[in-house]
Parts: sequence; C-alpha cells; structure tokens
Amino acid sequence: MRLILLRHAKSSWDTPGLRDHDRPLDPRGERAAPAMGRHLSDSDFRVDRVLTSTAVRAMSTALAFVEAFDPRIPVLERRDLYHADPWDMLEIARDAGLGRDDVRIMLVGHNPGMHDLALDLCGEGDPRQVRRLEKKFPTGALAEFELPDADPTELGEGAGRLVRFLRPKDLPDADILRL
Repeated sequence: MRLILLRHAKSSWDTPGLRDHDRPLDPRGERAAPAMGRHLSDSDFRVDRVLTSTAVRAMSTALAFVEAFDPRIPVLERRDLYHADPWDMLEIARDAGLGRDDVRIMLVGHNPGMHDLALDLCGEGDPRQVRRLEKKFPTGALAEFELPDADPTELGEGAGRLVRFLRPKDLPDADILRL
C-alpha cells in the first residue's frame, strides 16, 4: 500500500492579522503546486484519493496539484488534518481507505506533522533521498511511502520504504518557481 504526503506549497504572510487557517499561497506556491502535478503526471506516480487540511493554503495546493495531475481524482477536505499530529494523520488515511484494495491516499497538510510522520515511517529507501528528507520537508515537497500490508494504525516506526521524495526545487523548470 502507498501513502503520499504533500506539504502545502509556499504561503503568504502579506496580510497582517489574517488567521493562520486563512493564509493563501504566495505567487511561488501558486506556481509550485501545479508544477509538481504536471511533473508527476509524466511518471509512474498514482494517487486515488486526496485528503486535505481545510486551511486555505493546503486546499489551494491540493486543488492546483490535482488539476495539473488528474482532475478526476476526488479531493476531500478534513478539518482534523489542520496541524494534525503524525499518528492522527495515519488514522485519517486509514479511515479513507489506506490498506484496502491497493488504494493510494495522498494527505495534504502542514509541518511539523508532515515531517514527523515522514521521519517516523521512513525505514529504508534511496540513502540520498532519505538524507534529504531527514534534513527538511520544505513547502510543496512530496514524499511517497510503500507500507507493509497491515492496518496503518499498527505500523511501527521505520515500517515504510521511501519510494520518492520530490521538492519543487528538484523540478527541471525549478528556476521559474523562484521568481
């Protein structure tokens, strides 16, 4: 089974007094989310269902990614993903079907939970990608894990294999994302 973690793209801090939940993407984030989707649409990557935090920046990331990758993928909003802890995220993924019928679930959310869950799951994978993941899970980054066939809530630390770790700055056209 596969679990995909996508951290929301770069958000804006330009509006003083705006609630954290309501912060939108900044222009760099608006370019990065669809760029990640377009890039992965030309690969063996697959996702069946997307669950996103209800925060504006996370929902915008999820919708832009899916629109560029495959607009037929359902996107479901989950308030409980907003700053969820790692093991709550895993429970949310399980409730959405992770572990049944080879369903690939993508969670779109926030740090520190995204990074903490990725670190907890990561037991093996390409050593270079694992080191990059251990160092930082930046905005707009995606980590895909292959997990053993078990109830996701029963997975122990290091149970997953990192299949891919992709950051917006890894994309071939990454220089236009920084403008």
